[in-house]
Amino acid sequence: MVASAFSQTPAVTVVEFYNKPLDAYFISGRLAEQQTLDASSDFRRTGMTFAATAASAPEAGAKRICRFYIQLSSPPTSSHFYGREGIDCAQIQAQTLAGFTYEGFDFAIAEPTGGVCPSGTTTVYRGFRRAAGGKTPNHRYTTSPETYIAAQAAGYAPESAAFCAVTATDVVPTVASTQKCGTFYYPGQRITYQSLSNDGTPGSFQRFLNKTTTTFNGRSDATAVEERYAASPTQLNVIIDGATTWTALGTSSTDSAGLNEIYYSNPTVYPKDFAVSQAIPINRQLTYSRANTFGTVTQTGSLIYVGKEGVTVPLGIEDSACKFVTQLVTTYSGTGQKVTSVTTNWISDGVGILKTIADVQTESTSAPAVHSSTKIEATFVQPF
Repeated sequence: MVASAFSQTPAVTVVEFYNKPLDAYFISGRLAEQQTLDASSDFRRTGMTFAATAASAPEAGAKRICRFYIQLSSPPTSSHFYGREGIDCAQIQAQTLAGFTYEGFDFAIAEPTGGVCPSGTTTVYRGFRRAAGGKTPNHRYTTSPETYIAAQAAGYAPESAAFCAVTATDVVPTVASTQKCGTFYYPGQRITYQSLSNDGTPGSFQRFLNKTTTTFNGRSDATAVEERYAASPTQLNVIIDGATTWTALGTSSTDSAGLNEIYYSNPTVYPKDFAVSQAIPINRQLTYSRANTFGTVTQTGSLIYVGKEGVTVPLGIEDSACKFVTQLVTTYSGTGQKVTSVTTNWISDGVGILKTIADVQTESTSAPAVHSSTKIEATFVQPF
């Protein structure tokens, strides 16, 4: 079967990006490059992805896909071409075409036979837009007939099926600016939450943004999102609250051993006005205010704004909550632990987080993996 064949080699997720200044699309199967583009204001993810395998270990029946960067002055061109090993790659290199720069193999994937992909796979279509009206020529890859047709309406001539992917996601539909979403935390709102963990443990707490500045890790301009619990000390999520962004600096709490602060090296900056499909990379190191056995602690992942959807909480039904998904991997070198979390937040614009669902997987070299989950829902909102 196709699925089992691909599962034997390293998986690659090919991601589509949209370049707004060029009004052009670009795909990449290179994780480091994807992280760089996530950090660029010129690029955003469209939501379209498809599964491939590493070009370093192509499966039988899969063809390695190479990439060329094309830069020309006439017509103005800044684009990429993806070619097939044995058909395009060596042949184009041999021609030494002006403006073509070879960028190596990007991924490996199955191809259609006679324009048709095998049952159980997703067809990845290709279209081409010629240079016109000052726009660069551009190939675009799509993973559904609907998006393929929409691309044709936008000026991309159809070029039929290009690849056959085991799995794929389609683009997140373009939405009006009214569906943009703001920050997680808002001044002037105090929200009461109820929580329930998968082991049946209930809880409650209040969360609000305290606008009073505080000193944290040498920063005197910090503020804190406070979480006040009935039976445990207050947790502070310390931030820098700016006009258009907020920056996560770390956390502060007090336990039986006293004050414990965690500082983020390379703090993550979040915009207060997310566009749909906009992703923010997270890549930081954690240091602690007191001695521990954790060793070097790193966090990597991303936060993406998926779009608006309805959500039900004890407060009532919110028909246009903003849905964010955060994927985070925390690695502790000293203890050999790795904690993988996927957190989904639904946010009411102008109020704050209405609902959170968090799934956490803890792995250790010395113990079996442990899974936990928590659901948090807003029960009361009051002015603060």
